[in-house]
Amino acid sequence: MTPFNHLSFYLAALGSFWQEKINGQIFRWNLTIIFGQIIYLLIRFNDLPPQVPFFFTLSWGESQLASTSTLFVLPTLSIIVGLINNFLAAFILRSSTLFSRLLVIFSLIFSLLSAISLIKIIDLVT
Repeated sequence: MTPFNHLSFYLAALGSFWQEKINGQIFRWNLTIIFGQIIYLLIRFNDLPPQVPFFFTLSWGESQLASTSTLFVLPTLSIIVGLINNFLAAFILRSSTLFSRLLVIFSLIFSLLSAISLIKIIDLVT
């Protein structure tokens, strides 16, 4: 099989994966949450101070602070995790349906928790 045939096989698998009702719904919810994070951050960005608390695992004080632009890490990570998990889920769908579904659900949960963290951080400082 040529590399082009491999690519077309995987893209076909990806298309059939997203056409399943539950996978498509979870994917759309995931995209909605990610775009909601980005829009919320862009709307509130000018109201934020130059530094915001971001590293909550560090000791209390200045070590927890990061620049405001660091908040863009949360939606970016949501996009990366969502893309990787959805592509992996599409490729392993035939061999393990349960694991495939869990990957998609995990990406949705990751995006949701990322959105909650972003909202809490912004509401904390404004």
